[in-house]
Amino acid sequence: MSFVRGVLLDLDGTLVDTPSAIMDSFHEACAPYGAVPLSYDASALIGKPLDTIFPLLLPHGDQRVWEEAKAVFRSSFARRTLTVASSLVFPGVDALLADLAAKGTALAVVTSKVTHSAQELMEASGLDRHIDLVIGHDQAARGKPAPDPALLACSSLGLEPAECVVVGDSPDDAAMAVAAGMPAVGVTWGVSSAAALRSAGAATVIDTVSDLSVHLHGLTHTAEKAKK
Repeated sequence: MSFVRGVLLDLDGTLVDTPSAIMDSFHEACAPYGAVPLSYDASALIGKPLDTIFPLLLPHGDQRVWEEAKAVFRSSFARRTLTVASSLVFPGVDALLADLAAKGTALAVVTSKVTHSAQELMEASGLDRHIDLVIGHDQAARGKPAPDPALLACSSLGLEPAECVVVGDSPDDAAMAVAAGMPAVGVTWGVSSAAALRSAGAATVIDTVSDLSVHLHGLTHTAEKAKK
């Protein structure tokens, strides 16, 4: 894991503490169809695209129902998060991104959100000022855990896969990284356990933002020395 010039970061559960808002929004979106309480373990779906989630939460629906539910979800999520987004940033994340950006590390957010929703949350949280690129689910032919979003981010930054590392809180993040030929760093303050992250291919699992900062600083420091 040497020569890291780019860091690809998940958004929900990795940079911002939004899983509870996601769960509340799932409930609000499914209630009109009599699907509350949810029959599916929706917490395990956090980090997946809505196109995958709602057919599971509303298995008796059709495309019209799922599109309506997605619209309700997005409205609910925005209402619950955008006005308080800066307070949802995990402690230490802003400083970590600022430090990496100051060192010249390329930073991209790679998320299962559609790009517009991700950019809204990034701007509301203030994290957008550190980020070079946002890759949403709608930009790639296939979403996580396929490698497409990570490879698109990497190529858009002008980097090779071996020069990037993926950081995320879900098994899909780790699986995407492995499929793209990139090291995966799993973080446990989001929605997944260390065991689940390792099982999906995370080579490193980290429990705190401060430890992540030390880890990424070491990787990018190695890269800086290699360029000299």
